[in-house]
Amino acid sequence: MVRRRGFRLFASAWIAAAIGGCARAAAPIAVPMKVSVPIAVPVYCAATAPPRPALQIASLAPDSAPADTIRAYAATVVILKAAVVERDELLRACAAPQPPAQGNASR
Repeated sequence: MVRRRGFRLFASAWIAAAIGGCARAAAPIAVPMKVSVPIAVPVYCAATAPPRPALQIASLAPDSAPADTIRAYAATVVILKAAVVERDELLRACAAPQPPAQGNASR
């Protein structure tokens, strides 16, 4: 009888452990998080940067004559103004398309 009682005690402990081991764990509590996600930005053209112009003042020597220096500076200003115009044309070509103008549709 003692053997049966020990067996029943063992069997009931084993069944309780088996049933308890299969129980679902409590769901974790959801914690709000801030996530930074990059937003896609449309690219309207893939223009390359214009090449850097060769400037006349780069060729001046420390002992250059004042007249050569003035001519080099004047030529450099002309080159840089042309580079600015070229850059502005590239930027204008890559601008976002304008939506069509809405006319008077109540005719």
